[in-house]
Amino acid sequence: MAHDLDTLDRRPLYTQVAEGIAAMIKDNGLSPGDNLPSEAALCAQAGVSRVVVRGALAQLAGAGLIKISNGRRAQVMSLNASVLAASLSQGLATAQFTVAQALDVRNGIEASTAALAATNRSAADVAHLQTLCEQMEKAADHPEDFAELDYRFHLAVAEATGNPLYAYIVSSLREVIKTSVAAGRLAQPCPQDQARILSDHHRIHHAIAAGSAQDATQAMRDHFSAANAALLRDTSSQVTGQTP
Repeated sequence: MAHDLDTLDRRPLYTQVAEGIAAMIKDNGLSPGDNLPSEAALCAQAGVSRVVVRGALAQLAGAGLIKISNGRRAQVMSLNASVLAASLSQGLATAQFTVAQALDVRNGIEASTAALAATNRSAADVAHLQTLCEQMEKAADHPEDFAELDYRFHLAVAEATGNPLYAYIVSSLREVIKTSVAAGRLAQPCPQDQARILSDHHRIHHAIAAGSAQDATQAMRDHFSAANAALLRDTSSQVTGQTP
């Protein structure tokens, strides 16, 4: 008897119903834009009240899985990076991870992204990366604009892979990327450093344009290695009181 009590599902009922609705979406092969059954039908299927079903739908909507509109049935949502982006931005803002740790994760993801982009890129992808490099050069003295363009460059690399999951991941890292770019610029303030950052992006672009997965991977890794090294130097100088 004690064992049976230990295995009781003590989660709120609406959470259990939300899990059941998510399973129904999968089992029924629903696609983005498809309607869910009505609230009344969901109540009948789950054997619960309308209040519980509405709580379950609200939980799924909060997770970015469905869309709720007044007077309409809930709809399946397409991939939405904003939910994950908000969580990651809060994690960085509340010091649950550092910029250096974010760069470590990005290094692992984006080295693979660059390699796949070099294999799958189109002529339009290459032209877009070239345009972004040129815009970054013009925005070199405008940190906020530069950070946004830096993010767009890395997103464009992800999109060039042809794999929407890479684009989703990089898109969710938008504010994290912009914060890390700003920190990197502060840690590398001299003109030579800024020129190197621009050169890194050109090198990544050229490797992808040439279709060299190996060169693209190495260029992306070198880019993150230099940024990490600069952050470490900057952190060390702040601790010792030395000027970077």
